[in-house]
Order: sequence, then C-alpha cells, then structure tokens
Amino acid sequence: MDYVFYLYSCVFGLAWFFVCLEAVCLYLFHFMAILYIKLCMHRNPTHVIREDLPGVSILKPLVGVDSNLEDNLETFFKLDYPRFELLFCVQEENDPARKVVESLMERYPHVDAKLFVGGCKVGNNPKLNNLMPGYCASRYDLIMISDSGIKMVYANTLTEMVYNMTPDAGLIHALPFCCNRKGFGATLDKAYFGGSHARLYVCINILGFTCVTGMSNLLRRSVIAAAGGFEELAKYISEDCYMGLATVKSGLKIKLSSFPAMQNPGNYSVKSFGKRMVRWTTVRTSSVPSTIILEPFSEMLVCGLCCAWAVYYLFNFDPILFIMLHVLQWFLLDYIQLYALQTEPLNFNKFDFAVAWAYRECTTLYHFLKGCVRNKVTWRTGTFKVKWGGFLEEVC
Repeated sequence: MDYVFYLYSCVFGLAWFFVCLEAVCLYLFHFMAILYIKLCMHRNPTHVIREDLPGVSILKPLVGVDSNLEDNLETFFKLDYPRFELLFCVQEENDPARKVVESLMERYPHVDAKLFVGGCKVGNNPKLNNLMPGYCASRYDLIMISDSGIKMVYANTLTEMVYNMTPDAGLIHALPFCCNRKGFGATLDKAYFGGSHARLYVCINILGFTCVTGMSNLLRRSVIAAAGGFEELAKYISEDCYMGLATVKSGLKIKLSSFPAMQNPGNYSVKSFGKRMVRWTTVRTSSVPSTIILEPFSEMLVCGLCCAWAVYYLFNFDPILFIMLHVLQWFLLDYIQLYALQTEPLNFNKFDFAVAWAYRECTTLYHFLKGCVRNKVTWRTGTFKVKWGGFLEEVC
C-alpha cells in the first residue's frame, strides 16, 4: 500500500508540475517578453553629450562574400558616432571579402578603418584567431565585436550601447533579430528569432542568468583581460558565453541593448537554418549540459503534450481540445511578440508566418536531438570537435 501511495503521489505531483510548466512557458514567459519588448526596446538615449562619448574599436571578422556583405559593412562606415575605428580582419590573402573592404575604405576615406590579413593562431577558435591582429592594434578601451552578417539598421545603435556602458557595466549585448528578406528561409528566420529565441533570450536575461550571443557585443578591454585574453577564450567554441561569465566574475553587470542585432546575411535557406539549429544545440549542450534536460520543455509541442496529459489526469479535460487551444494561444502570442519587435512592416502575410512557425515548431525537437548526439560542428571553413565544458578541438 505504501508503494502504491508513493507512486500515486509522484504521478499527482508530476501532473501539477506540468500544469505549472504550462503557466510559466505559455503565459509568464510570453507576457514578460512582450512587455519588455514594448517598454524597453527601440529606445533612443536622451541627454547624450556627444563630446563626452568615449572611442570604440569595432572588430569585424570576415570570411568570404555574400550578396549582402557590402551593404552590411557600409552601414558601419555611416555610423552616427563621434569617435570609432573599424578593424576588419580576414584570414586568407585571397579572401574576396578583402576587395569589398578595400573598396569601402576608398569610398569613405574620412572613416578610421584598417584591414588586417592573416590572423594569428592563439587557440582553436577561428573567429578569435581571425580577430587577434585587429584586437592587438585596437586603440580604445571599449571593444565592439560584430559579425559580418550584422547590418546597423539603427543609426543610434552604438550610441545607445555606449550610453548603457555605465561604470558598473562590463558588457552590452544585443538581442538577435533579422532584417526583412525574401523567401521562405527568411520568413523561417523571422519566426524563430522573433518568437521562440527572442522570448527565451529576453526572459533569461530578465531573470538574471548569463545568456550572451556574440553577434554584436560591446565590452570593456578589462573584461577580456579578466577572461585571460583571447588566448584563453580561444579554447572554447562559445567565446561569447565565457566573456559573459568573465564579466559577472569581475563584479560588473551585463546589459541588453535597446536595439536588436539585425542579421542580414545573403545566404539563407531552410537547409542552412536546420544546420544552424543543430550546430547551436551541439554548442549549447557542451557548454551548458543542463540544456539537454531543460530546453525541450520550453518548446511548444513538448510543453503542450505534457500539460495535455496533466489536465486530462487531474481534471478529465479533453486532451485534443487542450492541444488545439494550446497551439492557438502559443501561435498568437508569438505573432504579437514578433509584431512588437518589428519596426517596419512585415514583408510576409499571416499565412506565410503560420507555415514557417509550424515548420519550426514541428522540426525543433528533431534538430535538438540531432545536435545532442553530435560532437562535431562545421564552422566557417573548418570542422571542430566539441568537448564537455565547451572546449574546442580542430579536426584535420
């Protein structure tokens, strides 16, 4: 009898756990993210004295050329900021990105811009190896690391990030989002980065956990030094995560920029999206092992199925009807969140979004499981083996 009572208690407790999980993931997280986006995003700094703004060294790692590269890089030459330097880094002398940069430097001779070729191997992380010469030559205490696919859509982005770099702050990072582009692959990116990814990214940061992506970050040179420099960070595949941890260990705050990091790469498709999801899962599970257990339960299908069983067990509520209501609510809240994050009209209709959203939700568990069982990632031009703790080993 004791065994039966114990088993009943466990099942009863598990059912209530799933009900609470539904309340947190569907309502609390969605409303937290939507309110934060509405109240805190896209806010220009006020009372800025431009003469007092410190200089910023902007590091740009480049590998290859896509159809949007020149437009993306040109937005950095047009930054509305009084004092900055652009430090472009390419690994190979014959990299076609080199000609794009040289053309822009000729077009904007008044901008302090330099090109570094060859890189410097300080570890296995190719991005940091690429950036090392530019970092060594940088002149300012504030360092911005910005990926090649980022477009500075908002002219005040750098001003806002520097404005938030108060004495108690060490790193300002940006919420990843996407520019309007054509095609189903672009709509899929919008559905993900405006929905699931934005919700978790915002909520995790609101709750005080360290969650940083390296797409567009502004940090103090002292934070890099506290992390052991590029030499130490280059041991890891997710150097952005360890920059965030170094910031916290230094007693400084991590802040989220008011302006998102607008991704605008020219190469995008359903296939590349899937590969990216698998690669990111492999990286996350190696760096933060708890992801393997916790992440699936934050997803729409897993959360809904678990709670459908729970409400049927506890209240004898029709599980099919519950799933239908669950999916509809999740879809509407994701669309509201995307609409709040978007500052220009969406270039697709609600049906296109629904198809992309459904595809993402239905394939996410497959991509997650595929990423969990892999320990190798293809990154730029190389293949790497990822070990527990986020350590990186190049595969010949």
